Amino acid sequence: MKRCLFIFLSIPLVFSSFAQDNTKSGESSISLNFSGVPVVNITGTDTSYQNALSISPVFDLRSKSGWGITYSPSLVTSGQKTGIYVHSLSAGYERYGKKNFDIAFNYTRYIFTDKTSVPYSPINNEIYFSLAFTKPWLKPFFATSIGFGKDSANVAEHDIGLAAGISHGFSWEDKGIFSLIELTPSLSLNGGTNDFFSLLTVSRYISHSHNFAKYVKRGGKGKRANTPVSFELSNFELNMETNFEIGSFSIHPSGSVFLPVSSGTDNSVYGYAQISVQYHF
Repeated sequence: MKRCLFIFLSIPLVFSSFAQDNTKSGESSISLNFSGVPVVNITGTDTSYQNALSISPVFDLRSKSGWGITYSPSLVTSGQKTGIYVHSLSAGYERYGKKNFDIAFNYTRYIFTDKTSVPYSPINNEIYFSLAFTKPWLKPFFATSIGFGKDSANVAEHDIGLAAGISHGFSWEDKGIFSLIELTPSLSLNGGTNDFFSLLTVSRYISHSHNFAKYVKRGGKGKRANTPVSFELSNFELNMETNFEIGSFSIHPSGSVFLPVSSGTDNSVYGYAQISVQYHF
């Protein structure tokens, strides 16, 4: 029953997706994000995963040209071990609301504390790129995350995530207390190497749900697979982005529902929800 309720609540909610138009592009901001993150639950000899609330303040300093740096510590609030599980440092470029296309690329360093119940990941670096064409009514977009790092045995590892899809945005100005309301539904096909649990931007079906074990081929510190790294299609993602602006403040509820397509995984539907409150300056 709780799982069904979580999926139902996920449909209308979201954070930042590949296809969202951002009218505040080129402005610095401070925000507070609420989302889900999986945690390990060990009872005797049994190991399971459950969703926990993650709270992340985000400090983003950005020039009007689109270049910027971001810092975010993330705190997990439940599970057998709570506290800050990762510090994220990013640098890159983003431009939204342009005539022909939106573009974003950045490098992120994940500094895991390894002091909470969030699953272990050797992927502590990410190069992210996304491109969305803005002229068509149905806007095609593409995004990729390239992750890399070293495991506990000091062996180099990597993971790759890809997403491609279409979106369409709706917007209304001066509606009640809101100066702007935006809704952006999208449909994408996701795939990746899915070797490890990670926080890669594209692979949100792994980073935001206890169902990540459906996809991940390797788990635990120093555990290596007997099969070579391979790319596979993972799922269709139905996503809804929303944006409500009141002066310099904005609220971004969002969420996704995932429909697995990989023959080697459990094909049950699941989702996640996220919300961000942001102040621009």
